[in-house]
Amino acid sequence: MANIYIATCLAWRQGNALLQALAQYLQAELLPWQEIIPERIGGGALLPLAAWDYSEQPQAYLDWLAALEAAQVRLINPRAVQTWNIRKSYLADLYAQGLPVTPSIVLSAQHRADWQKQIAAAGWENPVIKPLIGQSGKGVQRPAQMTNLNSAYLQGALLQAFIHAPFGEVCLIYLQGEYFHAVHRRPAPQEWRANSAYGVEILPISVLPHWRKAADRLMQALPFQPAYARIDGLIQEDNAFICNEIELIEPALYLPPERIGEAAKLLLQSKKSKRVTNPQEVKE
Repeated sequence: MANIYIATCLAWRQGNALLQALAQYLQAELLPWQEIIPERIGGGALLPLAAWDYSEQPQAYLDWLAALEAAQVRLINPRAVQTWNIRKSYLADLYAQGLPVTPSIVLSAQHRADWQKQIAAAGWENPVIKPLIGQSGKGVQRPAQMTNLNSAYLQGALLQAFIHAPFGEVCLIYLQGEYFHAVHRRPAPQEWRANSAYGVEILPISVLPHWRKAADRLMQALPFQPAYARIDGLIQEDNAFICNEIELIEPALYLPPERIGEAAKLLLQSKKSKRVTNPQEVKE
């Protein structure tokens, strides 16, 4: 029986080629999270790097994390980190702190009738709306394109100002709190969403110092030091970096093949995470 697992999903049981290479280096087993029984792997370690469908059953996923923790499975990243990150409301919290984050407002499922008023009050021209718990670009739209906004996003939504960023996104990957590498995600022609579901192109990039400085600020502002993190930033027309997402659960890490061994060693290092100062930040 394996001592290390990389949790995958039902549609991609073996993840992708890079995750298979990482699993080979770690001597880890790739298995859908729905089939990993916590009591059977107690004392082992688990990375959820391909749990690409947790948003379809978010409460089941959170319950599974709790069961893993109770079984003393070493979660990389820990349960508290994933719980904080699973709802995109963290972006509104970071924006409110004055950090370089796309202006964001939470649209609560409990106040769905007020959404249109909230969207109008934000004053953003044709903003972006995305599920409060979502993955892989699903449900990321602009309200002007939607005919029945209030029947969508059953768990709530995040409203964000639309940032004109034809260059696309730069993703900075951090391992154990230290910058590791970065990639450029260039959108497909006539597309504003820099996601694999919409034909994005993944390219190497040299990170500009002010992009790195902005990402470092965000890493320092997190209530934890995660084992791995991906800071996704839109590059505006003036070349400024503004964070659009922080991925702490199942990000593509875009590991260079020649550095997979180095990354594997870092991922398994034991470091203490910072504690959240406000317990409400990680409430389920």
